[in-house]
Amino acid sequence: MRIVLISMPDTVPQFTEKTWRAPSLAMSNIAGNLEGHDVHIADLILKRSTLKQSLEDVIRDYNPELVGLSSMSFQFKTAKKIAKFVKYLKPDIKIAFGGYHSTLMYEEICDGKDGEHLDFVIRGEGEMTFKELVDTLDKKGEVTGIKGLSYKVNGLFQHNEERPLEDLENIKLPNRKVRIWQNYTFNGKKLDMVESSRGCTMTCKFCSINRMYGRSFRKYKIERIIKDISNAREQGAGYIAFADDNITLDIKRFEELAQAIIDAGHNEINYIVQASSTGISSSPSLVKKMSEAGFKIVFLGIENVSKKNLELMSKGDIVEKTKKAVELLHKNDILIVGGMILGHAEDNVKEIEENYEFFDKLDIDFYGEQIITPYPKTIMREEMIKEGLVTNLNDISRYNGYWANVKTKYLSSDELQFLRWKYKKKYSTFFKTTQAFESNFPLINLIRILLLRPYFRLKDFIVSLSKSEREVFEIQMRKYKEMNDFTF
Repeated sequence: MRIVLISMPDTVPQFTEKTWRAPSLAMSNIAGNLEGHDVHIADLILKRSTLKQSLEDVIRDYNPELVGLSSMSFQFKTAKKIAKFVKYLKPDIKIAFGGYHSTLMYEEICDGKDGEHLDFVIRGEGEMTFKELVDTLDKKGEVTGIKGLSYKVNGLFQHNEERPLEDLENIKLPNRKVRIWQNYTFNGKKLDMVESSRGCTMTCKFCSINRMYGRSFRKYKIERIIKDISNAREQGAGYIAFADDNITLDIKRFEELAQAIIDAGHNEINYIVQASSTGISSSPSLVKKMSEAGFKIVFLGIENVSKKNLELMSKGDIVEKTKKAVELLHKNDILIVGGMILGHAEDNVKEIEENYEFFDKLDIDFYGEQIITPYPKTIMREEMIKEGLVTNLNDISRYNGYWANVKTKYLSSDELQFLRWKYKKKYSTFFKTTQAFESNFPLINLIRILLLRPYFRLKDFIVSLSKSEREVFEIQMRKYKEMNDFTF
């Protein structure tokens, strides 16, 4: 069959297309498991400014019989538009929809108008379900026995039984060669994605990952991971980000992986990984080995400095562990993106600023803060609805961690959004972000120091003369709200 896999163009203000353009690992994985078929990947994050024309070109040039769409919840609005547009371009085409949102919300999608332009919905992990669907359609067979699949009969969706979690030994390497476009970048180098494990056994109330994988932790063999890194390097990767949900659940294995990267000579690559404060703080030897293996940036799950809020998230008291983790990472020249979650029921102005002050005192390199989001099917969502704290129940296009969809007992959604913007601007500046990269990229950052710093200082000064802080905030928010408003 002729197949095109399409990932969504939607992004969030923290990760604009100019700073972070990452490929869809899920689509590459699916493509890698479709032997004997003509498959191509269209990562629309690379074509945000020419979206309509790029889609027209892809459908015309590759003439697919089946299109696969994948989206997160905040991208689903765009996914529906794309499905409708693709059907307009080629009415006889079949469309399959998968990803986190389809898994969490398949009943709502299939029972309402959201599924109007969809022919199939993939629930759970997609590699084997989609492979079986493609093979069956290619042979004109019946899809009734494909586990994890929902499909239409006389316009109404039928749901096959759930598919058990996959044995990762059956998942073939991603196929990166079938990407139609290739200009994925981060910090001036080509970016790619790799995974070494799937799932998490933690009980964080704000997270929806357990609805995708359950409370499980499955690991690829280290030899397979090294082959995957080799494959990404062959495609020109200078940065590789690990997509693992919680790689530090097995510290011993993570250290073995770091050593394997060194032994394979892959420590010339720059690696990015997300990790828990508990895991990092527990092993100085791991952090040292990570540094030797080329790990340059760690997204550290600090979450919050309030003991009360940490209890609400089922995170435990990790403040002292966070301090130790930061010390170990910086001692080994690893940059830190501090994961912060704001907007809990008891948060007021004082609590919000305390979190930013904590990050500033620890000298966190980059701020990865989010406002707590009532993601579908999470425990946190149900609890916050009961407390009357969810201010946006239905517009899930704002469910990306940036927008305030909740209020606290003391702050409205608007106040929460403003305080996040205000303190991010105060404590995490362009100059601090630039400085974090200077030791690793001296030539590039010399240009930033000599040219860009004076420019941004002057720009901020001029803006401050003509507009109030609140006016600057509102202008920026209007711009951000229009980022993902695509028309076809």
